Amino acid sequence: MSPLGHEQLARALFGAVDLLRGKMDVSQYRDVISGMLVLKRASDQPGILHLPERARWSHIVGYKGKALGHVLNEALWELERSNREVLEGVFEALDFDRRLGRAELSALVDHFDHITLSDDDLEFDNVVGRAYDLNLSTFADSAGKRGGEFFTPRSVVRLMVRLVRPQEGQSLYDPFAGSGGMLIQARQYIDEHGGEGADLALFGQEVNGATWSTARLNLLLHGITDGSVLCGDTLTDPLHSLEDGHLRRFDCVLTAPPFSMNYSEKEVRFPERMRYGWTAEQGKKADLMNVQHVLATLRPDGIGAVVTPHGVLFRGGTEAKIRRGIVEDARLEAVIGIGPNVFHGTSIPACILVLRGTNGTPTDQRGQVLFINAEREVVTGRSQNRLEPQNVEKIVGVFREWADIPSFSRVVSLNEIEANDFNLNIRRYVDAGPPAEPPLDVRAALSGGVPRSEVDAKARQFQVFGIGLADLFAPQGSDYLDFLSDGCEATAARIPELTAVRERDFINHCRAWWEGTESRIAELAGSGKLLMLRPRLMASFREELLPEGILDRYQLAGVFAAWWSDRHDDLRSLDRGGFFGVIDRWAAADGQRSYLPETLARERVLDVLGDDLRSRMERLIAAERQGLVNTYRSWGDRYATSLTDLERQSEDAAARLRARLDALGYTGPAVT
Repeated sequence: MSPLGHEQLARALFGAVDLLRGKMDVSQYRDVISGMLVLKRASDQPGILHLPERARWSHIVGYKGKALGHVLNEALWELERSNREVLEGVFEALDFDRRLGRAELSALVDHFDHITLSDDDLEFDNVVGRAYDLNLSTFADSAGKRGGEFFTPRSVVRLMVRLVRPQEGQSLYDPFAGSGGMLIQARQYIDEHGGEGADLALFGQEVNGATWSTARLNLLLHGITDGSVLCGDTLTDPLHSLEDGHLRRFDCVLTAPPFSMNYSEKEVRFPERMRYGWTAEQGKKADLMNVQHVLATLRPDGIGAVVTPHGVLFRGGTEAKIRRGIVEDARLEAVIGIGPNVFHGTSIPACILVLRGTNGTPTDQRGQVLFINAEREVVTGRSQNRLEPQNVEKIVGVFREWADIPSFSRVVSLNEIEANDFNLNIRRYVDAGPPAEPPLDVRAALSGGVPRSEVDAKARQFQVFGIGLADLFAPQGSDYLDFLSDGCEATAARIPELTAVRERDFINHCRAWWEGTESRIAELAGSGKLLMLRPRLMASFREELLPEGILDRYQLAGVFAAWWSDRHDDLRSLDRGGFFGVIDRWAAADGQRSYLPETLARERVLDVLGDDLRSRMERLIAAERQGLVNTYRSWGDRYATSLTDLERQSEDAAARLRARLDALGYTGPAVT
């Protein structure tokens, strides 16, 4: 039997959900599936929890009486009593007897009985946690607006974790923990970068009891049993405090609070957190209160990232005063807009604020704020937009490099922000819209030709593909160019032929890079160290191909990041089990067995990985080529037919009509 992967397990859990449809509210699926999954996992993998006899799966599955719901409830109670530090209060709201009948319970037990969850039967050690997280995402989709209350899209979580870069030995806090994604991803980030994620101390708080239970279970199913996630209202009563009564402070704070929640000032404990003011004039919306809580819980040299609605960037009154204080104290490092419809249950545009402790932003960035407008760096979906790995890579890269990129990012001085009354509206500083077309050249529109200045502005894009002006135009004086004699459309159709040589050279260069990289990958296959090679491989890939000029550094990093992400499980299998590990994984996915000698296994794996990366490059280059075609056709739309041409065509048409009428013997008025 082949090892179980996270996608297979997720499908099995979805199958359990199908057994519940029509029997309860969609919001209750999560609790039932969670309880069954924990019971089965605890029994199949000894040692992850203390397992009393009545909580063993063998006891549950062997029970044939009418009170199966009571048996399941008792199993959870016993499991909780034996593991209070991990499970106390987690299953308080779950009652199998009340929610399901005997037939449904029997079907549910039978379904989970066919799912084996021991480590020996799983592809990787985090399969259960990843499958559970996939289910949480699906539950969030079906929960509508309520879905956003407990689940932050994992692409946003990964972006935020990479922005703050937690390190082993540090502490990390999520004051609005939801399902615990920030805490889990932070530890995984450290593990993936060669550190010990277990050495990152995790803290969280969540007000909703059911969501708090989900977070605790999510951490447990990811193998995390030492995090301190408490249940309570963070804004009014933060629970993580020191023995002297002061609030605990953390190296990193990551959070996505509910948008525009209400609060009562008189109910807020630790009011000193709100050193920059209260939002009383705006109906007591808590967005900037939550931001100030993040600032108050950062260590002096700490860094945080918080998701907010765009309104916090520009609302006036006391909110403007709060923004001013935060900016003037150098507590705001960056504002990153990620556009609308990214979060579950809301289409409100969102942004990420990168914040600093009382030491302020780094010295070389003092007096400045980085604005990133990434609203076009999302992939549009049917019901929800999403950040893909290449989008995350570009945002993180620009943030690390503190770079000015036209229509994407800009470093803005405090003086400019002050001149705008501390309005932080991203579009005020970075407009991500497509560049405006230059004004129509009247002379060209009247008499024909294409303004050389418009062509010169785009010339480099054509030149890097090996296309010169003579391939596209004929000269017409010093300031204008003519379309070639065979016409604009014929020239546009010839552009792929003109780019073919440079495209082939570029892909050959990519192939040469891969051939030089294969030995490095093969050397680390089966070593447990391959995944740590990612930063060096990406840097090498970018540095090798950037001089070609066809793709920029962010496009190259993005295509590599997307490839690495999509092939991550293959690379992980290669890292753990060598080339045979990958072959076995592919064979299992096809329902087959593998019989390949070692040399052929190595060749096949490297060929598949290399071909995949190369095909992604080819698609990206094809998109760039199509951009050239579109640019050339836009000149044709503007200038291929001048007013003089139209007048000449009108005169020719009138002459043909007169000739035809004369031939018919028509003697009426002249045609003009």
